[in-house]
Amino acid sequence: MANVTGMGKRIVVLRHRRGMTQEQLGQQLNVSGQAVSKWENGDSLPDTTLLVNLALALECTTDFLLGADKIGGINRYLPSLESEMRELEPSRKIDLAFKLFHLIDDMSLEPNKTTLENDSTELGLPFVHAGPDGATVWWRGKFFCNVSIEALRETETIWKDQSLPFDLFPEEWDSLFTALFTQKHYFASDIAISESSLKNDSALDADFDLTVNKLIDLGLLERGKGGFKVGIKVEVLLRLLGVLLITIGKPGITSQMCTFKNIEE
Repeated sequence: MANVTGMGKRIVVLRHRRGMTQEQLGQQLNVSGQAVSKWENGDSLPDTTLLVNLALALECTTDFLLGADKIGGINRYLPSLESEMRELEPSRKIDLAFKLFHLIDDMSLEPNKTTLENDSTELGLPFVHAGPDGATVWWRGKFFCNVSIEALRETETIWKDQSLPFDLFPEEWDSLFTALFTQKHYFASDIAISESSLKNDSALDADFDLTVNKLIDLGLLERGKGGFKVGIKVEVLLRLLGVLLITIGKPGITSQMCTFKNIEE
């Protein structure tokens, strides 16, 4: 049997989230507001014949109402979730994804608030994770991007791609970016690239020092022991930008009227 108090607390939380009064919830179930009050106060349980409609009204599962959702963990809901998502329109899938990440935002920010405030990074900056399978960027429930390592490898040549409808960086930067990404181990920000190797691969000749100094001034490149390095967050940003350029540069994906301002302007 369900725990009376536990079910009551769940009903209260879900009803408040949906901005309903006890009377409004009762009207949907053809019961009185007083009956809903008794459920929420733990004085009684809803009749079993009402459970399905109560779950529908509160947009949850009957397992959640009964407290049975703790058995087996969240993974047991994945098959049904996957099945339902296959039937959704793309826009509704995106809406669902944002709801999930808003939950992550709400639940993860508070317990980590002290750590974030004491950290060198400012509270509210994007979360960036890079690993052997790819990169993930998430920012306060407003932006989420997960890119595979295969897609990131394609960015090594994007800066020389003449088919893109616009230029984001000065042309002399393109070969340097490509040289950096081709030589660098993925996200190993402690590995330096020698100046001679970078100069040969970028083929900048006389413009090498000038271009490198511009990138250093903008924080896109660091001069360190043994040569030059790209910080992990900068590399993730530039590689994700490369993925974006590849995507919107394909015919039919976006309007050719789309333009970007040069980063130096």
